[in-house]
Amino acid sequence: MTTSTIRRVTAALGALAVAAGAALVTVAPAQAVTLPGNIDTAQARSLTVHKYALGPNSPQAMGTGQQLPAGTNLGTPLPGAVFTATQVAGIDLSTSAGWAEAGNLTPQTAANRLTTSVFTSTPSSTTGLATFPSDMPIALFYVQETVLPEDATNPTAPFLVTLPFPTGPSGAPANQWIYDVHVYPKNAVTELTKTRVAPPANSAEARNPDLVRWAIAASIPTLAAGDGIDSFVLTDNIPTSLEYVPTPPTGVLPTNVVVTPAGNNLPQTFLEGTDYTIDTTAGSQTLTFTPTGRTKLAGLQGGLVTFNVLTRAVSIPPSGSIVNSATANINGATETVTGTTPIGQLTVYAYEGANVNARTPLEGAVYRVFLTQQDADRNENPVLIDGVSSWTTGADGYVEIPIITPGTYYVRELTAPTGFQLPTPDRIATQVVAGETSIVAPVRNYVEFAHNQVIPAFMLPLTGGDGAVWFGVGGASLMLLAIGAAIVVTRRRASAAQPIA
Repeated sequence: MTTSTIRRVTAALGALAVAAGAALVTVAPAQAVTLPGNIDTAQARSLTVHKYALGPNSPQAMGTGQQLPAGTNLGTPLPGAVFTATQVAGIDLSTSAGWAEAGNLTPQTAANRLTTSVFTSTPSSTTGLATFPSDMPIALFYVQETVLPEDATNPTAPFLVTLPFPTGPSGAPANQWIYDVHVYPKNAVTELTKTRVAPPANSAEARNPDLVRWAIAASIPTLAAGDGIDSFVLTDNIPTSLEYVPTPPTGVLPTNVVVTPAGNNLPQTFLEGTDYTIDTTAGSQTLTFTPTGRTKLAGLQGGLVTFNVLTRAVSIPPSGSIVNSATANINGATETVTGTTPIGQLTVYAYEGANVNARTPLEGAVYRVFLTQQDADRNENPVLIDGVSSWTTGADGYVEIPIITPGTYYVRELTAPTGFQLPTPDRIATQVVAGETSIVAPVRNYVEFAHNQVIPAFMLPLTGGDGAVWFGVGGASLMLLAIGAAIVVTRRRASAAQPIA
């Protein structure tokens, strides 16, 4: 085989072997079998795949078939990938004509002339290593990824590789045969997370503690040359303990989408209806990027798409935690994650009676809940649960504030039960934790207010004892008044009877 043929074959096969992401050009480690001269048919051969995620800093140089030195930074290894290597028909690598023909093939043309001789790799390990059987013949192989790693969004493009593989006249070392061939194909991957987003302190959203906002964040994959984003869909799937909020309370942002480039928190302009759509059903909400939006995403590789979904908690699971899932479908690859959040409630009890065993429940006490002591003192900015801002005790003396995010709250009694005074104190700080109310040990999510009756400003007359004295004194006074009046009348008559001088 001539030097020009070797050069052409080496260039063609070397480029194809790393079509989806390249390895650094480097000298092989000492343990690799690389020999000069004619092909040694007795020399053992191997094909090893090193599986990594394709990232912004992935090397893009043409692969050499040689193993990279230990410590080379190739990014994140991907476990779980499986490859098949199928022998290409009609290629005899014991002849110069066979090598020349191999150099003129592409994966697309070779795919139409495959044999039934198929070899399957082991699944890639946690270090990304996948190996083929050791009995593979001297041949040209069409290699394709048949099982993708869990987070991969794009399969590795099929590539061609020979066993053994030539270093070529420009190789290091030059004009030798690599019997232990190493390839480094990479996948585009997306990282998906789902978390509860805490509202800003004392914000309108915080004052609606039954609202739960979820951030579904998916990275925009870094793509191999020629690849695009054919689909980018994020779906939120809610349990029965949640519902969507089509019209949020005043001051609360609705469900929204934020796209930020890599290394930059400045949101990019993406418009609903133009770049993406949001479709809502009773149990799911789906963000789908349009072709226009996907083109814009492809220009922001390594960036982040965040789907901020606003929900309302409507019930409390027995565990006290709401579990919510989300799924990403990017270029046909799916990934599902879950997010959790604690949820609680608060019960208030109004009663009369100092004796704990002889309490009488009181109906009609009205309460509000606040985020801060200052708001409680001023009766400003109360929390709202599904639009309700005050709660009144029933005939059993209890009132339940049904759904509330765990945290510190201030409960204030605004109106006492009829005929009773406001309690002292009339506002109490309390801690809400995950789960329902318990009024038995350990007591949680529960506050109570003791009441005394109203004291009238007037005094009723008393009977018996001193009361009789006062009635006697009153009677004596009346008698004295009567005697005095009689004396006055008698004197006036006597004066009138005297003759005029």
